[in-house]
Amino acid sequence: MIIFSYALKESLKTPINLLMIFLIPLAVLFIPANAYSFPQGIYLVGMAILYSGFLVSRPMVEDRMKGIITRIYASPVKQVHYLISHLAAYFLLLMAQSLVFILGAWIRHGTNVFHHGWIYLLYLSFGLMCLALTLTFTSFFKNFGLAFGIFSGLGSLMSLLGGISIPLHMMPEEILPFIRILPTYWLPFGLDALYEGVFIEYFLAHVILWVYTGIFIAIGSRRRI
Repeated sequence: MIIFSYALKESLKTPINLLMIFLIPLAVLFIPANAYSFPQGIYLVGMAILYSGFLVSRPMVEDRMKGIITRIYASPVKQVHYLISHLAAYFLLLMAQSLVFILGAWIRHGTNVFHHGWIYLLYLSFGLMCLALTLTFTSFFKNFGLAFGIFSGLGSLMSLLGGISIPLHMMPEEILPFIRILPTYWLPFGLDALYEGVFIEYFLAHVILWVYTGIFIAIGSRRRI
């Protein structure tokens, strides 16, 4: 519980984290809707979740980059307890972010957005995957600023090709088989399935996001700098 509280407080001390969690999601609510799916803001908030997952994880990332995590592993604190405590703290922040957005969507769009609870659950699966992706990605760097700079470009590209910033129905048919390997693809895929009422595909999106989460945690938790 001490590690959980520390991770939560450290993340909330950073102003940009508060901005990403509480203000940016509400700003995308005012993006105009389209006739083929949910309002575009429902998809674009995925970028806020992606980058928030990276930013709120900074305390854990810097522990590893500074070698602090090596001393932690040598202490009575078990690696699993340390990892779970940090991820739980960051996941709680992403839960709050998604809840703020869903409430805002309910107020802003009313009946134009339905299945709010199902959308919220999909955001949670996506957020957990983003935290796991951060764990793996940052394990290859010794500087947080450099890692975030590269991740910013990579995240934008993944969001573009994955259907978060550009709707999937606007993507050329030829590239769809290739972009399915991107973890970001499965958020808009699940949202589209929910909009069309195809719940089998909606739950498939959850499963694949969980698979990616497991893979990234397995890789990221084994690498130490």
